[in-house]
Amino acid sequence: MKNQNSLRPHQSAFVLSAILSVALWFLPFLRWLTVPLQYVNTHVHEGWHALTAVATGGMVDHVQVHANGNGETFTVGGWNLFISSAGYLGAALTGALMITFARSPRSAKFVLILLAIALSYSLLVWVRSDLFGIVSCAAWIVGLFAIAFVVPEDKRLFVTQFLGIQQCLNAVQSLFFLVHISGFGVEQSDAGNMQQFTHIPAIIWAGLWTLMSLGMMILALKISWRQQQAEATAN
Repeated sequence: MKNQNSLRPHQSAFVLSAILSVALWFLPFLRWLTVPLQYVNTHVHEGWHALTAVATGGMVDHVQVHANGNGETFTVGGWNLFISSAGYLGAALTGALMITFARSPRSAKFVLILLAIALSYSLLVWVRSDLFGIVSCAAWIVGLFAIAFVVPEDKRLFVTQFLGIQQCLNAVQSLFFLVHISGFGVEQSDAGNMQQFTHIPAIIWAGLWTLMSLGMMILALKISWRQQQAEATAN
């Protein structure tokens, strides 16, 4: 039987690496280190906009991801309320599912392959117009397959869950910035779109998405760590 405390160093390293990645966003001279993560987060974010547009009866013209890491999804029709909300919440949900289901090296491999397939579909069907968006999506597809098949098993689980928490943290962090700009009346954002559709202030939508994203992240971590502790005890 393994001591449950043996998992704590892994969990501590996981939390510290996540905190460090967020801290880098506030250091302009080091922020460039997070750009690769920003690309994959934006592709997931915009993919959820596109998927929701199709699921609600709309059409997707194309998705763009720019060199600065920002993205846009051009849609026609569909339910705008759901489409505008889907980016941040979808990214957080993706991250939460990655954390929850990547409980072992084998399941982590499956999660990585599934994400790579989803990005491949997006690249083939939606991503257009911006070379940086095409190249960054292709690079992450190759990278995810490489992590799944090349990275040692003891590292694969950590990397997969780290990528998952980045989805959650990026969504939460982006929403905090959205709260900031929404407070100054900037409407060129998902929350600004929601304000136009519902007449509810953008800052309310941004705050709500922040709370929901944080909730998904915390719940996913609790489930994942509880399952890991149970498996460690059983072994």
